[in-house]
Amino acid sequence: MHSIPASYLPEPIDPATLPGWLGWSLPFFSEPVLQNPHVDLTLQLDVSNAFAQYQGRSQEGEQASFFAFLVWHLAQTLARHPSFNLRHVQGGWYVLRNPPIFIPVAVGGDVRFRDLVLENVYRQDWPTFLKNYQHLLAQARSPEGLPPCTSEAYGLAHFMGNLPQLRFSGLTLHWRADQSLGQSSFYFGQRYAEGGRTLIPLAVRMHHSCTDPLVLNGLIADFQRRFAPQAD
Repeated sequence: MHSIPASYLPEPIDPATLPGWLGWSLPFFSEPVLQNPHVDLTLQLDVSNAFAQYQGRSQEGEQASFFAFLVWHLAQTLARHPSFNLRHVQGGWYVLRNPPIFIPVAVGGDVRFRDLVLENVYRQDWPTFLKNYQHLLAQARSPEGLPPCTSEAYGLAHFMGNLPQLRFSGLTLHWRADQSLGQSSFYFGQRYAEGGRTLIPLAVRMHHSCTDPLVLNGLIADFQRRFAPQAD
């Protein structure tokens, strides 16, 4: 892992100066230990309000996938939760104020997947994000494709995947031993209706140095508030 690009806005932090859980967990789970430092959870996420909001935009003529809609809103939520933006690089901890997002794009054939890397998403409004995402997605699906993501960008990015044909109830995500510690991964599954609600599987892999089910609960609650119906 080389130095962190300045565009990711890295800020060094010293775990010794942090009180409570993080002051203990950052070094404990990033040092070589005889245990798996990851936490994997799969949720059946209620996206009823999100899907209704998305459908409203679609009826107004906006051409966007529901996955793109979820990715942008999740990114805006992640920007408000520093624990998910912590990365351990070259022996030090940093909080990234503007990390990239890595999305594997299924193209089939011998290639199977291509890499899509979105930069500066935290600072983009929805129209800017959508234009950039659709442009890169078209390139990824073209015969020429996109250049492979570098290992440095991959390890610093948020991983967000889409499995729209699979209604999974559990998914354990992969992790490479040479990537930076602290990265979280998110995989959305097949949308379905149940009991009058719209649900979608969401698999999350977290590194226990900086994240856990408690902070994930806060992230999901904040994410859901973005779609709460506005009172008249």
